[in-house]
Amino acid sequence: MQTEALPAEVHLVVREHVAHIRLDRPRVHNALSPEMIRQLTDIWKRFMEDRACRVAIVSGTGASFCSGMDLRRTNPGFGWKNPEDAPPGYEEAGAGERRSLNYIPPADCYKPIIGAAHGATMGGGLELYLSCDIRYAAQGTRFAFPEVKRGLLPSSGATFWLSRICGYGRTIDLLSTGREIDAEEGLRLGLVDRVLPQQELYSSAEGLAAAVAANAPLAVQAVKEAVRRSLGLGLQDSLNISENLSRILRYTEDYREGALAFAEKRAPKFEGR
Repeated sequence: MQTEALPAEVHLVVREHVAHIRLDRPRVHNALSPEMIRQLTDIWKRFMEDRACRVAIVSGTGASFCSGMDLRRTNPGFGWKNPEDAPPGYEEAGAGERRSLNYIPPADCYKPIIGAAHGATMGGGLELYLSCDIRYAAQGTRFAFPEVKRGLLPSSGATFWLSRICGYGRTIDLLSTGREIDAEEGLRLGLVDRVLPQQELYSSAEGLAAAVAANAPLAVQAVKEAVRRSLGLGLQDSLNISENLSRILRYTEDYREGALAFAEKRAPKFEGR
């Protein structure tokens, strides 16, 4: 049965190799609905497959980045809490569907992602933000994992990323108290990479994305893959990963173009091949 589409709650626009991904449920601070989760799942797939996309910026409209899961509409399995809210023919998230729905980027997404957060960035919204590789935040941004106050725990990457970013003790502190921190404390903890005035947040993220997109896309992806796959490994294993990826890059057209452009003293024209 064909499912009746709901209005888009996440928008994707690609400009000059940058994928602009925008959460768009401002009336509820971009709280994650079942349809929003499915739209993000589809967007991440398109982002990974589209050669024109070299880097992404994730942001939210309205007063907040994302206030977390919409508990009034979404159950822990990412399906509709009230079936009558779903469009005709819409199937609930089954037991085996839980991990096939990725509102966070898949683990094998090696294209860089920039998070631009403001306002409330909580729970599942903070997990989405943590899954970004470089994280900017506006002054006044508020972060928290309130799941323990609801009898839950964050289950979409917080326990993995937060422990690696902030350390063990700080992770247990934030996850077991559910306390709120501001952007400045997030910066001190390493959760945020740069704090900016609200009016400069997105333009700064765009400037960073443009700098990334100007480089050889396969090399940029190899950098992220090498770093990601080296997490938790020893030095020799990490060196092996980097050397193997470097060897592959030497056979790409972008490698030849980079060397030629350097010799000819001109800007390279990379094609991601």
